Amino acid sequence: MDAMNMRTAVIVDAVRTPVGKRNGALAKTHPADLGAHIISALIERTGVDPNVVDDVVFGCLDTIGGQAGNVARTAWLAAGLPLAIPGTTVDRQCGSSQQAAHFAAQGIIAGAYDVVIAAGVESMSRVPMGFTTAGRSPYGPSIEARYPDGLVGQGISAELVAAKWKFDRDALDSFAAESHRRAAQAATDGFFDREILPIDVADAETALGSPRLPGELAKLRTRQRLPEQSRYRLPQLRHRNSSIPVPVK
Repeated sequence: MDAMNMRTAVIVDAVRTPVGKRNGALAKTHPADLGAHIISALIERTGVDPNVVDDVVFGCLDTIGGQAGNVARTAWLAAGLPLAIPGTTVDRQCGSSQQAAHFAAQGIIAGAYDVVIAAGVESMSRVPMGFTTAGRSPYGPSIEARYPDGLVGQGISAELVAAKWKFDRDALDSFAAESHRRAAQAATDGFFDREILPIDVADAETALGSPRLPGELAKLRTRQRLPEQSRYRLPQLRHRNSSIPVPVK
C-alpha cells in the first residue's frame, strides 16, 4: 500500500467514566464492568452495529486480579455484546491506553480493520502499584547483569530530563499549575460533559476525582524516598516539596 492509497483513521466518538480517587466511589466497581459501561454507551451513541467491530483493544498496565484474563475481552462480554468479536489487552506501562488507540488506528490504516474500539482501564484501588510483581523482581539475570545498579524509575528519569534540558523548578511548577487550572476551568465550563459518562456506584456519597485547583497544589508533598542506586547517581539531590532539584554540570 503506497502513501497515496493509505486509508485515514478517524475517531468517531469518545467517552469515559469519571476519574475516581483511590478507595473512592469507583473502588467497588469491577474493572470489566467499568469497561463494559463505556463500551455499551459508545455502541449506543454511535449507532454502530456491534457485529461489524473487528477488534476491541484495551490498554491495561496491571493485568492481575480483576484486570487479568484479557480485560478487553471480558469488558466486551460484560456489556452483553456478540461473542464472536475478539479483544486484546496491551501493556506499554503508563502509555497503555494511548498505545491501544495507536494500534487501532494502525490496523485501520493498514486495511486490517474497518471498525475498532480502543480503550483502557485501571483500578488502582483493586490493584495497587507494584502488586503485580507478587513480591518478586520482574527482571531476570540478564537484565540484572546489564544494569547492576538497577533501572531508573520515572521520577528520577523526569529529573534527569529536566537537568539535561535545563528546565528549572519554577517553570515546571508554573506549567503544571496552569495545566490543572485550565482543566478545572474546562470542567466548570462544561467542556467535559459530553465525554464523561455518569455511572451508578455502590457508595454514591464518596466524591469522584476532579482536576486539582491551584490552591491545592501547594499542599502536595513528596512521600517516596529515593532508592539507594539513585542517590549515588545524583549525590546532590535534596528534598523540596513535590520535586527534587538536580544540579546541572
